[in-house]
Amino acid sequence: MEHSGVSKKRQRPIKLNGVYDQRAFELLNDIRLDIVNFVENGESLYLYSEHTGNGKTSWSIKLLLRYFDQIWAGNGFRRRGYFIHVPAFLNKVKNFENAALRQKLLHILTTVDLVVWDDIASTKLSDYDIQQLLMIVDQRIADGLANIYTGNITSRDKLEIALGDRLASRIWNISTLVEFKGKDRRAEW
Repeated sequence: MEHSGVSKKRQRPIKLNGVYDQRAFELLNDIRLDIVNFVENGESLYLYSEHTGNGKTSWSIKLLLRYFDQIWAGNGFRRRGYFIHVPAFLNKVKNFENAALRQKLLHILTTVDLVVWDDIASTKLSDYDIQQLLMIVDQRIADGLANIYTGNITSRDKLEIALGDRLASRIWNISTLVEFKGKDRRAEW
């Protein structure tokens, strides 16, 4: 867990109330119960909503934690999953002064079984940002590695505007799409 990218505060799953998103929560629970097959099959998931604070990030972490729980025995020290907040990642990638840190992070993101890409396209991205994301996501898909994306972009067209058509295609067209409709409930959690 200490090498997963998940903050200490979020390493324990919180109980989520699915009253507004019952169907989405049921689908995600089915994926959670079969997370090892989801990852082994190199599947992708895009959790999205026009609203913030309704459980997208919490569910992505819940799925990552369940995967760790299922595969920990006999794992040794091999890193198997990673949570990355995309805006923070893009800032790190642009830090050309620390090439070793950059290379280590790129290695992690291109080799672990499962990456959670939190808040993808939540900020204005440069062409360089999009190229960095595309390079990694494309390699992960080609290598049959699993991805979970969270975001607030609710249509393929808008995702293309934010991420370009090539990256949007890889996210929208090959992921299981799960829309959350509930409003911000952070205060409840």
